[in-house]
Amino acid sequence: MLTKIMAVVAFVVLPFSVSLWHKSHHRPEHYRFDVTLYKSLRIYLKDGICGLHLLNMPKKTAAASEYRAPLQRNPVEIQSDFALSSTRQGPYRITWLVFPFWFSTAALAAAVCVPVIRGPLRRLWRKSRGWCEECGYNLRGNRSGVCPECGTRFRGSAILS
Repeated sequence: MLTKIMAVVAFVVLPFSVSLWHKSHHRPEHYRFDVTLYKSLRIYLKDGICGLHLLNMPKKTAAASEYRAPLQRNPVEIQSDFALSSTRQGPYRITWLVFPFWFSTAALAAAVCVPVIRGPLRRLWRKSRGWCEECGYNLRGNRSGVCPECGTRFRGSAILS
C-alpha cells in the first residue's frame, strides 16, 4: 500500500520536476523560503542543476536579515555533479545539496513504475517457490488444487514436489 501511495505522489510531482528542469535551462531562478524561525532554505536552479542551500541559525530570526552569508560555493557551476557539504561559520551551519534534475526526474519515474512491476514479479517469485500467488501461503504438498488460506485455485501439478 505504501508503494502505491508513493507512486501516486511521484506521478503528481513528476511533471513539476520536468517543468523545473525545463525552466532551469531557459530562465535560471533563485528562491528563498523560511522553513522555520531557525532555518532558511535557498533554492538555485540553473542549467539543469538544482542547488539547495540550508542555513541553520542559532537564534530565532524569521527574516535571516542579520546573517547574509556569502556563497561559499556556486551550486550551479559544476554540470551534472552531485555534492553534499556542510560547514560551520561561527554559530551558523550551512548545508549544500547539489544534484542534476535528470536524477530527480529519473527517481520519480522509477517510483511510478514500482507498483506496476512489483505485482507480476511477486507472482512469479511466489509461483517459483511453490506458494500461493495471491496470499503467499506455502502450497507444497497440497493436492486439493485450492489454497487453504485464501481459497484461490491453482494448478497443483507444478507445485506437488
